[in-house]
Amino acid sequence: MRIAVIVAMGVVMLAATSFAQGHQGAMGVWVLNVEKSTFEPGPKPKVQTSTFTLLPDGRVKIENDSVDVEGRTAHREMVSTFNGTAEARAGSAQPTTRAYRWLDDLNFEFDETIGGQRSVTGRTTMSKDGRVRTLTVNGTRGGQPVHNIEVYELRK
Repeated sequence: MRIAVIVAMGVVMLAATSFAQGHQGAMGVWVLNVEKSTFEPGPKPKVQTSTFTLLPDGRVKIENDSVDVEGRTAHREMVSTFNGTAEARAGSAQPTTRAYRWLDDLNFEFDETIGGQRSVTGRTTMSKDGRVRTLTVNGTRGGQPVHNIEVYELRK
């Protein structure tokens, strides 16, 4: 019985590791190309980066750093299981959750909730060479419609 439990645990860990390795191409530091991006209603940030780090247990740490047009900095971060579960996002002005889920090895989508109300949905599309990620965000924030097309380039 004990051997069966050990074998089962090994199979689960191997499956989790291989699942996580399949998403390695989505990890890294992604820098917003401000000129190629659109933010409606705006304004665009001066600088924005998103860092995706695969953790040993298969979860992903997501850190977003930005500087707005007035020079104010912001840092938001969270850890996600990428299974569609709403998880807290620290650093936002209001209580915010995001529920991330993988669409394939490189692309994902998320649903965002602010103050308990559904806000926006985001969906990524990766370029064939894996160096450009386009994030399309639609919904509402603060009662205003949001439609962003955010173009990120992988920093090497």
